[in-house]
Amino acid sequence: MVIRLVIATMMALCVAQQVQAQDGDDDIAYSLSLPETVVLPEGMSFEEYLVKRVLDNAKPLKDRVERLSYHVTCQLEKDIDLTTFPHRRTITFVARLAGYGPIISALREHKHFGITMAEDVLFNKGKITTSNVRMVEMKQELTEKQVASFLKHDGMMSANVYDKFYKKVREKAKELQKKRRKNQETGLEYIGSYTSGKRTHYVVKLDNIRVHIADGCWQIARIIYHEGQNDMYYDFKEIRPNLFVLSHGTAKLFLDKKKWPKGYISMKMDYSYR
Repeated sequence: MVIRLVIATMMALCVAQQVQAQDGDDDIAYSLSLPETVVLPEGMSFEEYLVKRVLDNAKPLKDRVERLSYHVTCQLEKDIDLTTFPHRRTITFVARLAGYGPIISALREHKHFGITMAEDVLFNKGKITTSNVRMVEMKQELTEKQVASFLKHDGMMSANVYDKFYKKVREKAKELQKKRRKNQETGLEYIGSYTSGKRTHYVVKLDNIRVHIADGCWQIARIIYHEGQNDMYYDFKEIRPNLFVLSHGTAKLFLDKKKWPKGYISMKMDYSYR
């Protein structure tokens, strides 16, 4: 999920850690009843079958829907003292060259930092246009220039995250297939199933990613990453028959390297569709 505001923040934090899958499913009771009509090819496990169904049915968002209008809210917070950050002069210099100078200065000036931004988005025939970009809330005072910079670099709110998630699952599946051919441990595992609304959802673990798969349409209903203290959690909602799109996402990243200031950065995204 490489989006511009995240890139700006990560440049300030000098974080290159990959974020993977959270085990936040303890409140779900799993049970499985295989339909008698499911006949798997020889050597294929049920989890491989489920992932294959997802990838075989995956389509770009522009091929699933012509037009979507929605509202996005993004809440960004941090609790890190960047005044003691290693190589901060170099990082600040590079960030300024990339146009993120006011953002870096805001993050450096405020150890406890929090803003909430909002934007209206139109997805039409594969193209995305935005409007009414605004600052909703600030937990600290920012200069007009800093506010304008955050609103300018708002690419995270208008990104086509739908296609990115399916690309991520496809890449992870290919990675695990290579391990399997080498007789290595793949980390591919069927976890269980549960009912949500009128659909059965299957849960498959791909190494450190958990994917919740909606039966019938074979789309992603939830995806969770976890690595160490870092986790990301995304929910998808069926806004139209057989169309699951992102409705909510959270990410929390911790710094745990030696000689680096301790702290975290967190992000929460909410989507409402019209």
